Amino acid sequence: MGEKPRQLAIRAGRKVYPVIYQSRLGWLLRLPAVDRIKYRFIHTTAPQVLAILDELADEGVRGWLAGGWGVDALVGRQTRSHNDIDLVIGDEEPPFKQIHRALSREGFWFVGTFHHPGIPIPWCHTWRHRTGSKVEVLPVPLHKPPFVADGADVGGRQPFAEGSINGRPVSCLSAELQLLLHEGYPQREADNHDVALLRAYLGLPEGMTTA
Repeated sequence: MGEKPRQLAIRAGRKVYPVIYQSRLGWLLRLPAVDRIKYRFIHTTAPQVLAILDELADEGVRGWLAGGWGVDALVGRQTRSHNDIDLVIGDEEPPFKQIHRALSREGFWFVGTFHHPGIPIPWCHTWRHRTGSKVEVLPVPLHKPPFVADGADVGGRQPFAEGSINGRPVSCLSAELQLLLHEGYPQREADNHDVALLRAYLGLPEGMTTA
């Protein structure tokens, strides 16, 4: 597909995706075939992740990579294509103005705030890029389990860790916490891939949890 049709497809998808996601047809977006199409057209690269982290650091924003890039940071190499960046931050006075300035310099604009009750990270603040990639900022209570910071022990789990992208150290969620956060919702192919990596990283036999 040429660049112009690709950009048109991405723009159309950006408009249709949130409408379907919020409707009773949202389950369609989790179908493997739809996921494969999304990952074929939309890519968030390692240099882009590092550039965004640099901009956020310049604004004094502290965050931890989660999701697919968080898993790949832990294992120290990119293992699959990614179309977004998940960034966990503290929910006490979240620095949204600083985040907005940082992401704007990288060509992202704010899309909206989405609430998904019943999961450990229910609030998601989303920024998008013209290429279709997105940054999801996820505020969490750092003073409560399972996100207790400062090296506190949470049932044997350390919530935060250091990984690397392109050989550069980055902050991310720990393998134990990321595995915990993958529970309780329907798994996509990408989620199954990430869970397998996390289990291997922790040396867990198939089916065993970290609890």
